[in-house]
Amino acid sequence: MNKTISLLLNRIIESSFYLLFFLVPLILTPWNYELFEFNKMILAYLLTVVIIAAWIVKMITEKKIIFRRTILDLPLILFLGSQIMATIYSIDRHTSLWGYYSRFNGGLFPTISYLLLYWAYVSNFNKEKTLTTIRFTLASTILVSLYGLAEHFGIDAQYWVQEVQIRVFSTFGQPNWLAAWLVALLPLTWAMILLKKQLIFKKFSFPYFGYVLTTIFFLCLLYTKSRSGLIGLAVAYLVFWGLTGFLNRQKIKALTKPFISLSLLLLVLTFLTGTPWTPHLGQIKEKIKGTTQEAIISAEAQQPGLLISESGDIRKIVWQGALEIWKNHPILGTGVETFGYAYYWYRPRAHNDVSEWDLLYNKAHNEYLTLLANTGLIGLSTYLILIGTFLFWSLKQIIIHLKKAKETTLLVTALLAGYISILITNFFGFSVVPISLLFFLIPAIAITLVSQSEKEPKPKKQIIESKQWAVIILISLLSLGAIIYLIKFWYADTRFALAEKLNEGAKYDQAYNELKTAISLHPSEPYYRAEMALSLAGLAELAQEADDASLSAQLVDLAIAESDQALKTSPYHLNFWKKRAKMFISLALANPHYEQAALETLLKATDLAPTDAKIQYNLALLYSHLGQKETAIKTLEHTIELKPNYADVRYALALFYEENKQREEARKQLNYILEKINPADTRASDKLKTL
Repeated sequence: MNKTISLLLNRIIESSFYLLFFLVPLILTPWNYELFEFNKMILAYLLTVVIIAAWIVKMITEKKIIFRRTILDLPLILFLGSQIMATIYSIDRHTSLWGYYSRFNGGLFPTISYLLLYWAYVSNFNKEKTLTTIRFTLASTILVSLYGLAEHFGIDAQYWVQEVQIRVFSTFGQPNWLAAWLVALLPLTWAMILLKKQLIFKKFSFPYFGYVLTTIFFLCLLYTKSRSGLIGLAVAYLVFWGLTGFLNRQKIKALTKPFISLSLLLLVLTFLTGTPWTPHLGQIKEKIKGTTQEAIISAEAQQPGLLISESGDIRKIVWQGALEIWKNHPILGTGVETFGYAYYWYRPRAHNDVSEWDLLYNKAHNEYLTLLANTGLIGLSTYLILIGTFLFWSLKQIIIHLKKAKETTLLVTALLAGYISILITNFFGFSVVPISLLFFLIPAIAITLVSQSEKEPKPKKQIIESKQWAVIILISLLSLGAIIYLIKFWYADTRFALAEKLNEGAKYDQAYNELKTAISLHPSEPYYRAEMALSLAGLAELAQEADDASLSAQLVDLAIAESDQALKTSPYHLNFWKKRAKMFISLALANPHYEQAALETLLKATDLAPTDAKIQYNLALLYSHLGQKETAIKTLEHTIELKPNYADVRYALALFYEENKQREEARKQLNYILEKINPADTRASDKLKTL
């Protein structure tokens, strides 16, 4: 019986890893608050629980420690230690544990999950199983790429707000994330081209299969229009062919034909499809004929009020803010995944001058600066040690296996090139669940590839004692509890997503019921509490309108309590303070008693985000409502200092100046709107005519 259990456990571990690599890139649902990342993270958690439980039970049944020591053990432990310390001293421990709610990746729990997967993989997989892992990963990527190609031709254009036909994102939700995945795996297709036998898809006899996969993946990459992805590809290409050529310089002629063939293939596809820097064939033809649509769009974009900021310019500003966080919190940062809170303390005023000035930035759009801000020098140093150790090990193994095993050398070179591409794409962005999976498990895959491919010893027939059964049952129950908890968390998120839409539609009673379910399933999540406060406040207004003052007062108290609970868990979450202010402003319309509470809340928000122009604008409007006209004017003037091209603020200021009989000052504000912000602003032009 022991033998049968061991074989079953091995099969569970293997199948779970295959599912992990196959399903994580593919999974998404239409019911969640975040359709892509949340589902991928929950699936990763679920499979981690199954794998670790099976691994522990396997050790119990075989009465031995099954753990393979590797060169990355110490760097991984150091990195984990830095994350634990940063979480302990975090400004928001809940966020540091789980990750930022719309991102979910990067928190302490996800990191622990990836590290456990690494150790489980190297301890239970050999070369043959790893080749199967690669097959499943590439098979999943084929489906991802084909869907991306179909997106480009409009298969699901009606479902997305984004112009998905212009920049595809397939099952990843964002073009740059898809590009990072494709670039990390493209080198494996080049290795397939060089292998004379189909080591990866050994039962597939088509000799040009590597070229076919390269074509599919690269076309999808081009349709993402991701500059960071293409830069990562260029570096990966140089690393793969540079290393392969250098190490095989005595056989360089054998590499010439596939290198030229592949290079020509990529150049032709690039010429036909285009890149963010170069036109495609169709655009070239249009330019010959006359003005292109792109030129028209470009001209429109240059008009006042329609200028779209260059992403690189935005990144520089956000990076500056990240460095300011680090300068003020140099050792352990502000806490794992807390960038979305701390950035607003040091947000540069220049951020108000870009087109995305009012978007919430919860990442620095640079993985290294995000780590530096969140976990300080200790966190970034341990991360770089981890990276450096794997790079050194990989180069060493490539040289060692050069003459012994050509296939292994090529595959490790491909994995190294893909890993380096992740380092590049992360420099211009940040890791999401699939990319983090590759970051931590590419080393595990490489390590098992170079290991001696020995057959696993057959389990000896042993009687499982009652103590062993007790521990096995305990592990099984704990694992089942964890799985149920994760499923409840997933379902709670679907209720929260629906409730938010219902609140936006003023269907407060329905939203309340959905949020009540969500909170009962996952009571520690502050997002649910903050949204519940809005539902209760809306119901309080309805009760007030129905002349039920008693019920309205009770609902208001409940709303404030929910808001208090959300802020108790996440006291620096700016959005929670904004929602609280919205709640009090809404309540104040019916009961002036809450005007002071709204003012105090907005003042707190300005402390947390001193350069946020929208908060200052709302504060000025509230001052005006409270009859504090002079303070309102000063606040609006300060808002203009923060964001000169804020048309709403200048128009409001013009109205205040008109009210104070400062007509010339009012004209200046209106003329500024029409001359420098938006010449088509009818509101400003109509008002100017009356002055």
